[in-house]
Amino acid sequence: MKKLIVFDLDGTLAESKSALDSEMGVLLDGLLTIAKVAVISGGDWSQFQKQLLANLTSDKLQNLSLLPTNGTKFYQYQSDWRLLYAENFTKEESEKILAALKSAIEQSDFKITKTWGESIQNRGSQITFSALGQQAPLEEKEKWDPDFTKRQRNKDE
Repeated sequence: MKKLIVFDLDGTLAESKSALDSEMGVLLDGLLTIAKVAVISGGDWSQFQKQLLANLTSDKLQNLSLLPTNGTKFYQYQSDWRLLYAENFTKEESEKILAALKSAIEQSDFKITKTWGESIQNRGSQITFSALGQQAPLEEKEKWDPDFTKRQRNKDE
């Protein structure tokens, strides 16, 4: 039997930025009774609370480790959730990254007519760009760049 099982949250345990469905919640609760589980995602702590934790009923949360912002933060349960580390950017690093990101967006040929929420989000240890906004519906995201060519072209530049 494996001692640790690691999952990605978005696109594996749940649809992008969507809550864990009830079947997955039951399966994950059961797994926590027999193994240690870690969940990683690009989302920040609040996303884990909404998507994952709100849909678990396990009394074995001490077997669950959470790694928001692609593992640059680490939470474990010890009677409540505790942040064990966060590899946050300094103020200067954040400002430099945000300036470079805004410049890249201005230079890109993205033609976006509608957004849902913030497009740029500073998560402390990760700065994200969501072209259609942080709350964009999954079907809109899939239509916008179905083969990832827009994202790849911008990344290459």
